[in-house]
Amino acid sequence: MNSTAIETANEQTFTLRTIIALIGVALAILMASLETTVVGTAMPTVIASLGGIEIYSWVFAAYILASTVMTPIWGKMADLIGRRPAIFGGLALFVVGSALSGAAHSMPQLIVFRIIQGLGAAAIFPIGMTIVSDLLTLEQRAKMIPLFSGMWGLASLIGPALGGYLTKYSRWSWRACFYLIIPVGLVAGAMIWWSYREKFERRTNIIIDYAGTGTLSAALVLLLLIVERGAEFSWTINLMAAVICLGLFLLFIRIEQKHPEPLLPLELFRNRMVSITMLHGFFVMMALIGAMSFLPLFVQAVIGTDAAEAGRVLTPLILPWVLSAIIGGRLIIRFGYRPLVMAGMVFMLIGSWLLANVSISTTRFSLSIYVIFLGIGGGLSVATLLLGAQHSVSRTQMGVATANVQFARSIGAAFGTGAMGALMNWRLHSLLINAPAEIASVARHSEIGAIVQPETRASLSPAASVFLQNALAGSLRAAFFLMFAAIVAASVISLFIPSGDAHDLAHQEHQDEAPGESADSLPEI
Repeated sequence: MNSTAIETANEQTFTLRTIIALIGVALAILMASLETTVVGTAMPTVIASLGGIEIYSWVFAAYILASTVMTPIWGKMADLIGRRPAIFGGLALFVVGSALSGAAHSMPQLIVFRIIQGLGAAAIFPIGMTIVSDLLTLEQRAKMIPLFSGMWGLASLIGPALGGYLTKYSRWSWRACFYLIIPVGLVAGAMIWWSYREKFERRTNIIIDYAGTGTLSAALVLLLLIVERGAEFSWTINLMAAVICLGLFLLFIRIEQKHPEPLLPLELFRNRMVSITMLHGFFVMMALIGAMSFLPLFVQAVIGTDAAEAGRVLTPLILPWVLSAIIGGRLIIRFGYRPLVMAGMVFMLIGSWLLANVSISTTRFSLSIYVIFLGIGGGLSVATLLLGAQHSVSRTQMGVATANVQFARSIGAAFGTGAMGALMNWRLHSLLINAPAEIASVARHSEIGAIVQPETRASLSPAASVFLQNALAGSLRAAFFLMFAAIVAASVISLFIPSGDAHDLAHQEHQDEAPGESADSLPEI
């Protein structure tokens, strides 16, 4: 590439179409993130309306299973048929699933419609971030991508309050939490449709990896079922399921080795940056999502607050995450990926170690300090490594690389939540064996509910209340120690991030582009 082309690439400016496309992608990501936080707040009212509390958890599990299984599939489709058809397909499924969920008249119906939502949601973040990478140079992405990654943080801040308001005051009650998604999705889709013009040579000989898709889907569904519901079955059934799951994964690898258009190109794992990003993402999201799931329980049950106050403990995690991601994105070109990620892991090690030592005497203020360390570390490492993985592959593999990074993180989040929950329940059960006689019946009936519910807690004697608080603090401490172990694993993996001259990153980007095919190839308006 000649010097004139490099100068032209360096002088790229944002066009009106580019700005609108980026806003459309941000809206789509915000929409998918809001769905989880808004709907979660409304679920107690959903149960009161539809019943079916015995299958309550499947409203969430079905969504997670569908979105996790579909993530690598959407990534491959984005590289095969183009980003536009893939993102619109995902948005359409998500909006239709939301409309159907809002109209559900039974819990089984709602679960089926949530599966449709999950199938569409799997496309939004990975393909949206691939579109961003298509439109922007590395310097621009380093500044902008943390903002897109911060959409889930914004959703976590406003989602619970918005869900509570809609459920309480809207004429549609909890159904409004699903209907809210529809106009946002339509606006996001319209903005992307008008503004995003990808340079994609449509292929006529597309070969779909049906065997690999089916095998991987079956293996992942079985794996997540073991993690999410394994405690309900005997160890013999779990062992058999694990063996079958392992066999399916081995069969999937064999299929991918021979298929001309594999769903998951195995050569990606020979890319050191992609492999490290996937492994790091698995362990980091295992820790972070697990912590976000169990911290409110600690605040409400051990410290003793209401549900609204418990939810606010996550604010000191989310805001530092967003801010450090923005700052880190601006430092990538200057320092490179490795120093930023290593700095982030130091913060996360401190925060996770402090959480692994919580007790009944831990205050809400102390927890807020602990999670600030986690937020800073997550912001510096997660978005930075996504940029590194995208930059390490060609544009023809960017979709599948981005999707598989997100896929690894989703698997880690699901595995972490399930593993931490199982460890917490095991430890809690062992501690409650020695419960005083006056609370033995309550503990047997509902181990956690006995201390979480304010009315039940108020009816207990001070000694019984302290016993239950200590028991739950001890069980959550075990879960948080697993979180610390996951952060240690992620820190060790971070040591193998390729090092290089940070100033070469932008130069390499320009060399990868042919003259006249800069990342921002949209015409001026």
